[in-house]
Amino acid sequence: MTTSATVPVTITTQAGARIAQSGLQREVERIIQHACSVLPDLESIQVNLYDRHELADEPGLSIDVYSRRPYDRHNSDERNLIRWMVTKFPPQVLEQIIIDYHPANNHAG
Repeated sequence: MTTSATVPVTITTQAGARIAQSGLQREVERIIQHACSVLPDLESIQVNLYDRHELADEPGLSIDVYSRRPYDRHNSDERNLIRWMVTKFPPQVLEQIIIDYHPANNHAG
């Protein structure tokens, strides 16, 4: 799987197997590449499995994007990323992959 040279990407063994089984490698790569290109100050990206209890189906893929940038409630990066995913991928992909943006904890003051 292609990864960014500047942002470490970790894919668990189980998530890697699920990517291969589901045929979603191209989609996962595209989402990671897009996140790297539009989200500032990224620290790391982790791809894991998550239980989709509501669908009683195979586990889904969770792409967790961690940033060094502190949380700002006015920041629309995550909304924009999700909007991009919804416009670029069909529902069959969106029900398999979720993304979550984690800004840095702001413990100042």
